[in-house]
Amino acid sequence: MRLVVLVLCALVVALVDVARASDETFVEEVLVERLNDGVAALVFSFTSDAPANSTHLSKTSKPVASLMRVSRAETLDLWFGRGRWNARRYGAPTVTAKPSGAEVVGTWDAADADAGWRDATTMLGGIFCASLGGLRASTATTTPALMFRPWDGSSTATKRVDREMVTKYAHLPREAVCVENLAPWLKQLPCRERGGFARALRSAHDVFGAEHLTFGVRARVVGDRLSIEQTLMMALPSASTAFANAKDALSRAEDARCVATDRSLLHVRDGDSLRTYEMGVDEFPESMDGETSFRAPTLFVERFFTGTGNEAGGVVLDLERANWGGGEFNGRAPVRVRLFQTFPWFVKMYLHTLAVEIDGRAVSRDTLDGVRFVPAVDRARSSELEVQMMLPANASTIRLQFEYDKGFIRAQEFPPDGNRGFDLPPARVDAFVVGVDSSATPTITNARRSPFLDRLRAAVAAPTAMYTQGLLLLLPTPDFSMTFNVAGMTGTAVSVLFMTTISRLVSREAWRGYAR
Repeated sequence: MRLVVLVLCALVVALVDVARASDETFVEEVLVERLNDGVAALVFSFTSDAPANSTHLSKTSKPVASLMRVSRAETLDLWFGRGRWNARRYGAPTVTAKPSGAEVVGTWDAADADAGWRDATTMLGGIFCASLGGLRASTATTTPALMFRPWDGSSTATKRVDREMVTKYAHLPREAVCVENLAPWLKQLPCRERGGFARALRSAHDVFGAEHLTFGVRARVVGDRLSIEQTLMMALPSASTAFANAKDALSRAEDARCVATDRSLLHVRDGDSLRTYEMGVDEFPESMDGETSFRAPTLFVERFFTGTGNEAGGVVLDLERANWGGGEFNGRAPVRVRLFQTFPWFVKMYLHTLAVEIDGRAVSRDTLDGVRFVPAVDRARSSELEVQMMLPANASTIRLQFEYDKGFIRAQEFPPDGNRGFDLPPARVDAFVVGVDSSATPTITNARRSPFLDRLRAAVAAPTAMYTQGLLLLLPTPDFSMTFNVAGMTGTAVSVLFMTTISRLVSREAWRGYAR
């Protein structure tokens, strides 16, 4: 009787989970647009929504859902970047263009942050075949206080939330992004690359032949719902075979539609307008070619090293207004900026050397809204620098620079190719145009509502995120060949001594004078 009751209870639980699973949704979307300089951008978006505690999932990634339950994270992002998005040529990207390498960001309650980060990085590395095990070390992980938090562009430090949240961030600039990362990413889709718009991503040669590639996953828990967003953006030459193959696969997507998809939307940006087609409702366009569109970015961001030698140096970060054309002020608005950058412990940053210039004129650091600096601790903690500042309406550029000393590290702490140098993480800049009504954008006002377009609308009123490229730092490098020289010399000396000793011990006086 007890066994029957247990079986009935298990059946009831399973039926409840199946009922919850039927509440899942999956929407796939793709945006096609032509940019300047003969480049076309393709943005793929796959959004799934399901009950957070359901264990029977048919449209949502089960590994990612399990990861969110185990790590107790509220939001978790993993992004891969390859190549550089040239904003001066292409304009502003549709979604944030990530720098080369792998980036992980997550938010937790204060009590769960450390254990949750450890579990999240371990499981993410296993799911997406990435070397994220090193992110558990304190020297690779930072805890920003301003960046990656809600911000309305005000001068206040941060927008308050209902409870204290902890943000964990890490970046691996040396991560080699390849097919081993893309294949698990496609595996999280309900039909993988066998159906729907994902069929356009089946050729790894075409995808990784892009001039820039950004793809990743963002999972978040809101109430009792779990939302997973998978996004891929690539910039391809518009005359290339890869772009022609992608358009051909998209045009024939209805012939191999993913059965788990609730809606399939194709967006074609035509200059300043956006045309939307829904599979099964509208007739897909025979041509996806539109007029060239160029969205001027808020700022151009560059970062580089200064100084020579193996002892000290400097870092310069330039922020340039994108619509600056010289002459007098023509209705431009001030821009408030947040900067976040981190350096390993062997780059000794000095806050007292921080200097600020606006249009080439040195200004006091009192003009900054605020500065947060966490100094590094040898082999225990990286340094963090967060700066909030204002670029006036009548100014063109703002420059931040500071000095640093190079630390000495042990021979075993060098990477396999020590003479190549150390890849340093990129800096992130969030820019918010002050005093401009950006509640809507004409390019998506008349389009249908969808998860991807809703995110684009929300991004218009949010700060614009930009990344610099990573830096390559050369440290004083020991002569690694000395190890082999010492070993060879020691072995030679020991062998001569040993053979001489043995020869003296075993030789006989009677043998002297006889030839062998």
